[in-house]
Amino acid sequence: MDEEPKGRVEIILPGEETEASRLWVATGAGRVRVVKLSPWQSLIVTAALLLFLFIGFTLLSGAFLVLLVIAVVVGGFAYLAGLLGLRRPR
Repeated sequence: MDEEPKGRVEIILPGEETEASRLWVATGAGRVRVVKLSPWQSLIVTAALLLFLFIGFTLLSGAFLVLLVIAVVVGGFAYLAGLLGLRRPR
């Protein structure tokens, strides 16, 4: 039970300058690198996240459109079967 702490605890008092606008980046086995983002880098990261969200929602919308077409075709066949009097045997 004589483990040494792997990191250091930093207590930030109210009103002190903090590194809250920094981004945590994992660089491998147990190492964490903290980098300070400039306003332009923050803008680029935000734009990239928004682009990924847009692409995801676009693909998801496309999948729902395909399902909508399938539902309309199945519903059309059911309607025609009802008009023609076709029923399932019991």
